[in-house]
Amino acid sequence: MKSTHLALVCALACACGDDGPAGPPPEIEGTLADLTSPMAWQPQAADDDPFADHRPADVMCPFGLGWLVELGGFEVNTGACNYGGFVQPSLRDIVRGAELRVGLYHFDLLAPEPATAHVAIQIGDRLIFEREVAIPGKADIVEVSLVADFDAPAGTPVVFHLHNHGQNTWALTDLKVEVENP
Repeated sequence: MKSTHLALVCALACACGDDGPAGPPPEIEGTLADLTSPMAWQPQAADDDPFADHRPADVMCPFGLGWLVELGGFEVNTGACNYGGFVQPSLRDIVRGAELRVGLYHFDLLAPEPATAHVAIQIGDRLIFEREVAIPGKADIVEVSLVADFDAPAGTPVVFHLHNHGQNTWALTDLKVEVENP
């Protein structure tokens, strides 16, 4: 058993090299590139929150219990996080006409009483994605592709907003932008 485990660890280490797991091939002209990094999300200050009207008086969302980075992306556990407001600077420029892609999923949505979840993504002052989801509800994968109707330089604040009632798990798996010269 130990030798099998060691062989697997060695095989993964060899495949990963010094730069971590092997990823997709290098990006070429006209491909999608990460607009955000799962590791860079930080709780958003109440004064800067574009969704402040949704924000409860006391936000409880500790790192490691309420939010963390998993293999599937940036994960929020609403059993330990009563309100998710996260922000980071964009990694790349967005040019008008570029494709933007959002990917997220959630497990079954459960709560003691029927409720509504709200998830949204905003770049600068532009709301690019928003959805309300009825609770209770089945697990779902959401993939949205849209065309940017605005320009935004690298470093523009990107906000990931989530709130719902009950014990639920959500993950933001992709937030990408079409680039010409990665």
